[in-house]
Amino acid sequence: FDEIFNVMHFPANTHEGMDAREKILEVVAPTYINRRLTGNPSKSFQSDAAHSKEAAVAELFRNITVDAYFTKDYNMIIPGQQNQKVGVQGGFLVVRPSSETYTHLLQLVYSGEFYGGFDAKTSGWFKSGYGKHIWGAMTIQGLMAYYFDVEQLHHSVELNKCRYNNIADNARTSSFAKNPKFPRCTLLPFVRNPSNTRYNFDDRVCRDGRETCDDTDCQRFPLKKARVLHYTYCKNPWNCNGCEYLETYKEPTCYEMSREWFKVR
Repeated sequence: FDEIFNVMHFPANTHEGMDAREKILEVVAPTYINRRLTGNPSKSFQSDAAHSKEAAVAELFRNITVDAYFTKDYNMIIPGQQNQKVGVQGGFLVVRPSSETYTHLLQLVYSGEFYGGFDAKTSGWFKSGYGKHIWGAMTIQGLMAYYFDVEQLHHSVELNKCRYNNIADNARTSSFAKNPKFPRCTLLPFVRNPSNTRYNFDDRVCRDGRETCDDTDCQRFPLKKARVLHYTYCKNPWNCNGCEYLETYKEPTCYEMSREWFKVR
């Protein structure tokens, strides 16, 4: 975890701090960069002759002070309607201990300023849109999403969910189910059978609202580049769920994740 801890620990004006802030760019979520540069997590920064995206990103992190890292749970929202207000994934949080922050969060909860609704616009905490479309909206997933995105955007960094908190999920929705929240992974080519709908489905739109999302397609992400694995989708490794079949890109990745668990348990 040195790549993220070093940014927290070393000031930006030290050699260690400068080096850490350059390295952190490899693990930051593209949606976070979009949000900081354009105000929209789904919209990429458009380079021009005077301003390249690389330069803009480097400038963004050059003097950053980070108090928290987190990942987002894009499987819990409906793309196109709710991808501006996404809950944090409750299985992974890295925070700088702070009594002041803790007290402030308590005050947010005690305020009672949570409004029901699923519109992702005027619902949720302080009518900010972080409402009941988020699983756990009144607790960590919704409260911390509001806090990180609204109150502490400049000091809280969303990480690439395949690097940290990888659950082997598909970055896109699937035609397999009518419910866009259904987390179906990509069908393996040799499994496809056009005469059977059970084995004839396709990927659709990116869950995070971007046009392309291969950089967060965790089902095909090399695990050697991952730092934290999360077994909520693959299930308990000692049970070997789904070992009897091979249908999507999820299964090979989950099998590899299970092997890694047995190596270090």
